[in-house]
Amino acid sequence: MYYIIGDIHGSLEKLEKLYSRVSGRIRDSDIVIFLGDYIDRGKHSFEVVEFLRSVANENMFFLKGNHEEMLLDYIAGTVDHSLYMYNGGDATIKSYTGHTGKFSLTEEHKEFFSGLILYYEGEDFIAVHAGLRPYTGNPANQADHDLLWIREPFYRADYRWDKTVIFGHTPTFYLHGRKGEVYHDEKRNIIGIDTGAVYGGTLTCLVWPEKTFIQA
Repeated sequence: MYYIIGDIHGSLEKLEKLYSRVSGRIRDSDIVIFLGDYIDRGKHSFEVVEFLRSVANENMFFLKGNHEEMLLDYIAGTVDHSLYMYNGGDATIKSYTGHTGKFSLTEEHKEFFSGLILYYEGEDFIAVHAGLRPYTGNPANQADHDLLWIREPFYRADYRWDKTVIFGHTPTFYLHGRKGEVYHDEKRNIIGIDTGAVYGGTLTCLVWPEKTFIQA
């Protein structure tokens, strides 16, 4: 069984609540996958990373989101300050400064961010942060930027994926207009599970292959 969890964005309370509902079901052979965007916008980016580190094990996989990429690029000086602030980076800076006294990543957090992966491919699904570009082939052939950032060219394409693509990144409200609900497009064989936790929606876990959902 797979437990696939959507975008958290510093929403610590919802993460703790969701994980408490999920953790009792997880067996030793099960896999847990987080789709990225652990930070920014919400108040508790530092605490979310601490929580994820505390529960991490060999059967848990953490994907990289575009917000993790922005954070690392901002620290490296390759992203403009105003752009990162516009995308919710101010909340991450406040969270880290409140715990470390200045805006810097601890060595443990640097290790966490450097270990993030771009996708996870199962026998009948692909988990990815943003999506995939049609007609480009399997995930290994995709551009990193698309895996982290793509939107309409993925979920509006006249294309059906052989394997179900499970993605976050785009809040599902923008896809079907309903707050807190999963987006399931059977025509394209894609499932969006960023149900807008930081925007007053829910944090969602997709249980695969059951195709059931647990939310907080």
